[in-house]
Amino acid sequence: MTVLNGNNGSLQVCRKEIIPYSGSPPFQSTLILMTLNRRFLIAILIPTLLIDIGMGLGNAFIPLYARGLGASMAAAALISALMFMGQALTDLPGGWLVHRFGDKNMMSSGGVIIVLSMLIRYLSNSLLIFTFSVFLFGVGTSLVWISRMSWLKKEIRGKQRGSLMSLVGGSLRIATIIGPLAGGFIAERAGYKILFASQGLFSLIALGVILFGVSQTTKSEGSYSDSLKSASRRWKSGRGTILAAAAGIAGLTVLRTSRGILLPLWGGELGLSEGHIGIVMFAGGLVDASLFWISGIIMTRRGRKTAAIICTAGLALAIGLLPLARSFPALILLSALAGLGNAMGAGINLTISGDLAPKESPAAFLSFWRFSMGFAGFGGPALAAWMISAAGNTAAPPVTAAVGFLGALLMAFFMKETRKH
Repeated sequence: MTVLNGNNGSLQVCRKEIIPYSGSPPFQSTLILMTLNRRFLIAILIPTLLIDIGMGLGNAFIPLYARGLGASMAAAALISALMFMGQALTDLPGGWLVHRFGDKNMMSSGGVIIVLSMLIRYLSNSLLIFTFSVFLFGVGTSLVWISRMSWLKKEIRGKQRGSLMSLVGGSLRIATIIGPLAGGFIAERAGYKILFASQGLFSLIALGVILFGVSQTTKSEGSYSDSLKSASRRWKSGRGTILAAAAGIAGLTVLRTSRGILLPLWGGELGLSEGHIGIVMFAGGLVDASLFWISGIIMTRRGRKTAAIICTAGLALAIGLLPLARSFPALILLSALAGLGNAMGAGINLTISGDLAPKESPAAFLSFWRFSMGFAGFGGPALAAWMISAAGNTAAPPVTAAVGFLGALLMAFFMKETRKH
């Protein structure tokens, strides 16, 4: 602030020291959010929240809608998985596109593709066209994700990244509260067409924020081959930790994508309506969103590795117990347990990939990382679909949980703390 010097009447500028607040963690998270710069809010947080709410509205009901169009339970799980296949197939060229055309341009392009996929989904009346819209949605979200991570790596310092990533992860948790509950109500009362139109509306608003609110970002210096060389150097300097981290986060990704498919399908097998299934997903989302701030504390004080292991093991336990849920209250309880486990790793994928990525020209590294996680995301529902068709509905949850526990063990024994890198 500016003060008047009493001796000579001159103006002097002095800085008032800001004493960190030592109160409750939720207040600290809110304080961080309120003091974030405008660019972060507009470029990352607001579009992420809008897109995630749109996803939360309808994605949990993709397998149920597919079954209504004539798909079997295994086929419905596989159709849901195509979103992650779309992400994976876009990740490698997406890294080059972000490097070549800049963060904002590709973030906008991803937003356009998401809106287009929602329009196709709304107009579709056949299983084939609906399936294509699910795949196309994955393409759009991949471009948005890589652009977002490239922006964050350039603009946010490593010390701040863990806390800010937990806020980005927290936006997904907020969406998991609002989305499934509202989506179940809309689907049951107004039908799936109105549900898909609502998804499209949120995506359209997010696109508007990106187009008119995000400033043009600086393109990465050098050619994409320089970015590939940067990724190669990073791989050579820390391949053990990168492999262990990638394997562990891949296991967590399998659990997360399977959770969003197995819970609704299990509810459908119990004869629950869309509204009741929305309540099941809401219960998990409520716990998830209420406790996501703990992840930021764990990552900052105990490290990324600890947060990742706790999250993976907790989520695996909840999914492994799913065959024991034979009633609506039991399914709500397991959904809440899954939400608790998942909350312990809010933003963990974003944080670890950001920690490991090279500071200069990170696009290639991030696209390879995203490519790996995309196939892991596809692998979860695909594994569930295969187990359902081969051994019945009760076989998928424990096998999926075993993959998650394996990932947690790999991180525990072979992964170094990425915060030190």
